[in-house]
Amino acid sequence: MLNLRSVLKYAAVVAGFGLAWVAQAALAAPTLHPGGFPTPVGPIANEIGWLYNFIFIIIAVVALVVAVPVVYILWRYRRTKVAKPATFSHNMAFELAWTLIPALICIAIAWYSYKSMVMIRTMPEDAMNVEVVAYQFGWDFYYPDVSVGEKHVAAPEPTTDDPEVSLPNAPRQTKTLVVPVGKPVVMHVTAQDVIHAVFVPHLGIKIDAIPGRINYAWFTATEPGNWLGQCAELCGSAHGEMFFRVKALPQAEFDTWLAAQKLAAGITDEPAQPLAEDASATVLTPAEAVAAAPAGLPSPTLAPLPEPAPAPAPQPAPQP
Repeated sequence: MLNLRSVLKYAAVVAGFGLAWVAQAALAAPTLHPGGFPTPVGPIANEIGWLYNFIFIIIAVVALVVAVPVVYILWRYRRTKVAKPATFSHNMAFELAWTLIPALICIAIAWYSYKSMVMIRTMPEDAMNVEVVAYQFGWDFYYPDVSVGEKHVAAPEPTTDDPEVSLPNAPRQTKTLVVPVGKPVVMHVTAQDVIHAVFVPHLGIKIDAIPGRINYAWFTATEPGNWLGQCAELCGSAHGEMFFRVKALPQAEFDTWLAAQKLAAGITDEPAQPLAEDASATVLTPAEAVAAAPAGLPSPTLAPLPEPAPAPAPQPAPQP
């Protein structure tokens, strides 16, 4: 029959195999259990999925190592089977093990969490910038890199219903943030009225939109797709209908789409023509300028030249 020492040995073996499996299994992109994260797209979502799987496996192994001995002890040493309890109270090996192993696990989780946070919060320098403005109850997306002066390039208003979020008697339309495939995108996120939150599970994006403040998040869509996003902060009566989409296009298709949006905003790519220098140009005198003035325009008024001051009269020399 199994005794407590055998059960602990088996539990230690299971823990060893489980922790050895962590490094390999946590590299898998999808969530390891049903009902977890959706299939990640891009480095940010992959990093979050990896860290989640790493911690999940550790928790599962620890739960198994703790639960199996507890269940066995409750069954094996129940009162009807053991009338006289044991009198020992300490075991140095066990106490060192259940102190050092949890400490090492916490250090590993802290280290990998720190590395992931540094990656998520470090904005890439070669990224495309997008301004995200949330309001009750919708979104605006602007492209400041191609906007000129007061002419802002923005995502157009939707014209068709979104079948994924529409109901039979309640059609809904979702504005779409269009980005190129393979290009890092930095989001400058703010809000007009109350606190909102940008949330796109497939891309690993979740950041608060706060009035009077700009928060930053970045992502890279590594494949073409169309992903649903939503507000993840309770913001009012229509919070549950505050959807949007992120659509990734190949670079050539994105350039075509962006050119159309620039044209709609009144921005053209034609450079301003510099004034040509004419070496043979003649300098007109004021009188010639008056004569050459176009008909119908007021002629310039020439101020009269000042009269020269009269020379002083010579004074007679004094007599000796």
